[in-house]
Amino acid sequence: MKRKTISLGGFFTAILLFFLCIILLEGGLTAYFRISSQLQEFTERGETFTRVGSHFLKQQVRRGEASVRGLVRGWSSPDRENGVLLAAVMEDSAIASVLKGWLPEGMILPREILAPGWKMNDLLDQFGRNLLTGTMTVDGKTVFAALDLDLNELNVAGTPDILPVLSTPTGSVVWTGSGEESPGLVSHIRARGLVARKESAEGAWSLLPSHYGERVVLRQEPFLYGLQLSLVYPLSSLIRSAMYGAAFSGSATVAALLAIFLIWFVWRRGIYSSIRDITSLAEDMSARLGDLEGGDHIRAAEAMYSLSRRFADLKETFVLEMNAFTGNLRNLFQVISQQQEELTAFNEETEAMNQELENVNNRLVMREALWERTLEFSHTFARSEDSHQAISSTLHTIRRDVGAFGVLLSSVEGDHYRLTASSGYNGELAPFTIPKNGIAATESVLTGAPLWVEDISRHPSASPVHPSVKSELLVPLFQSGEEEGVLEIAFDRVSKKDPFLIETLVPVASYLGGLVHGEKMRREVEASYSYLAEKLQFVTGIYHDETENHIARIGEYCRILAGELGKSHAEQEKIALFARLHDIGKLKVPREILSKPDILTAEEFRVITGHPAWGADILGDAAWLAMARRICLTHHEKWDGSGYPRGLKGRQIPWEGQVTALADVYDALRSSRAYKPPFSHEQAVEIITRGDGRVEPGHFSPEVLLAFIRRSGTFREIFETMKDREFSPGERELSPDRS
Repeated sequence: MKRKTISLGGFFTAILLFFLCIILLEGGLTAYFRISSQLQEFTERGETFTRVGSHFLKQQVRRGEASVRGLVRGWSSPDRENGVLLAAVMEDSAIASVLKGWLPEGMILPREILAPGWKMNDLLDQFGRNLLTGTMTVDGKTVFAALDLDLNELNVAGTPDILPVLSTPTGSVVWTGSGEESPGLVSHIRARGLVARKESAEGAWSLLPSHYGERVVLRQEPFLYGLQLSLVYPLSSLIRSAMYGAAFSGSATVAALLAIFLIWFVWRRGIYSSIRDITSLAEDMSARLGDLEGGDHIRAAEAMYSLSRRFADLKETFVLEMNAFTGNLRNLFQVISQQQEELTAFNEETEAMNQELENVNNRLVMREALWERTLEFSHTFARSEDSHQAISSTLHTIRRDVGAFGVLLSSVEGDHYRLTASSGYNGELAPFTIPKNGIAATESVLTGAPLWVEDISRHPSASPVHPSVKSELLVPLFQSGEEEGVLEIAFDRVSKKDPFLIETLVPVASYLGGLVHGEKMRREVEASYSYLAEKLQFVTGIYHDETENHIARIGEYCRILAGELGKSHAEQEKIALFARLHDIGKLKVPREILSKPDILTAEEFRVITGHPAWGADILGDAAWLAMARRICLTHHEKWDGSGYPRGLKGRQIPWEGQVTALADVYDALRSSRAYKPPFSHEQAVEIITRGDGRVEPGHFSPEVLLAFIRRSGTFREIFETMKDREFSPGERELSPDRS
């Protein structure tokens, strides 16, 4: 029959666990009895406080009663009346005469405060302190009095550990002890001014969460003069005290346990250690040799080195065969460890090469992604023609992909560089214009090659645009051989020259140079069209007097309405320019029709209605003139669909056409023509907002109409500033609107 065995280590572990349970049980019982004993001690201290505090308060009340009797009998003196704040002779519930205080005669007092005896209530003095009130009979007279008790005398009766609190039946705190054990709780109760009422058996202790943020034990019982005594003690302090007691009481058991542990330790280290070391090495050898089969060569080398060291440090035993066996294993693992070190070194070299290849690949991917996004921005710009947005998006992408502190683009304007767009710099870069002479940016432009400034503080001509910039790359921008500006990539750390990064950014810089060049060309074309609009005013003034100042006013009206509709500054400026071209198509209308003073024939009016389409044809197909073409085509369309040339209705009319239509009608009403006198501003507003048969409010967008009503005063100012000449009555004859 096989005999049962037991491990000595397991046996001693069981003994340790048994003693640990004994210690925990003993500690729990000790803590329980310690808490019960301390609560009993607090109860006795509370009873002592009740006896002593009651004695002090009764002494003050007796002195107050004597002072009241003195007031009734005329024996009063300042020294004897110190505790009396109010004293009045009563007839039923009314004050017959006031002996002291501020109560008026004839005042009716509530019966609940006129009961015989003394009671602390919620009546306060001028300092916010609760008063003790009551009635007493003196020489056959019923006297109501209010006493100001000096509750500071209770400090003598207070206890250093438990916190006593006196409160009124409504919970208003009257007096709080010192409570040295928890000064924060004392300050909280005094500041709050209230104490919770806990429903429990009289004199019993209960657990309560406080508004101070910690749980407390609480005991409440009636006190003198209707007051409630609350004894408060922090639960954490009570538990801490109990734990100290439990720890002290369990010290003897711990000492016995330490003695047993010492015996076990001596046996384990002195006798069992040799057997344990051999067993541990055998198990560890089996586990760690598995690392040699995996791909983590560094861990395998560490495992082999650790096993070799452990075999080398193995102590001699009294078993001869074991010594020979461990010696052979020691030599074997030394050879294997050396081979593993050589293999690990080879693997580290291979890993470094792979890491370098991965870094190169990542940078190539970054370059490809940057170029791809730049191409996307180029396509987006081709569709929207918003060069500023394309530049800003490209700068943001460069900063994000290369990890730069900031990226900016400055364009050439004469002998200066002007900041065109930027990204980064912690959002602290202000617009600037700087001379070209003597700066690093000009150096890169003159050489026609990128300039890498590794340390700005050591470069003679480099000046940082932000205090945090330490290094920068300056790439000149050219287009068709012309200098367009400089691209700056700034770093907030000293950075070595990176040829790969320079090679990556050169194509992007070429794209940005094209955008800057295109933006310059666009501004030149805009200036040309602005000049054209000004000249058109002159030409139309010669061609037909009615539109000479009309063109300029229309542009200003439209600028005001666009701003009121919440359009961007760029949109306001564009409509102010392009609205001036709204009647450019009238250049193809025969002058004799425009100037005819009589009623137009149907054919002549048909010719007039062709000028919107002719205006769009004159402007051509340039994408950036799309707004001007929309204005030409739709400024005679009406919201209700009754306009021309296409009879568009509602939202089918672009917002530019809606705005220009109202501006054109207002100016036509205000202007003097050969066929009509001018209307006043008030008449024009009345016609547009209410209608007159020819012009109706339904002709206009409701949103634009409301904007016009809000800014009609500005319309008046614009018209008065740029006023046409008025025709004489002899020049005016009935004629249809030439619009």
